[in-house]
Amino acid sequence: MDLLEDREMKCPMCKGIMSPGKTTLPYEFGNNRLIVIKGVPALVCEQCGEVFVDISVARIAENIAKTSEKEGVTLGFVEYRDAA
Repeated sequence: MDLLEDREMKCPMCKGIMSPGKTTLPYEFGNNRLIVIKGVPALVCEQCGEVFVDISVARIAENIAKTSEKEGVTLGFVEYRDAA
């Protein structure tokens, strides 16, 4: 995310301005398990609300979800900043 904050990024959907913000990412596992990661850093379009999550942030979120799934969480909400 740090690399993106120095550049202005245009929304791929509407060409609006993307600004730093946060989003929620759900991870569903095939065995009826759902992990929801809240407060994930992202770029959010000021015009249409489209969200872009940097690959490094997405990898951290995926690791958080996998760890929660391995710990046996069936349904859970995790705050990104607390688990990253």
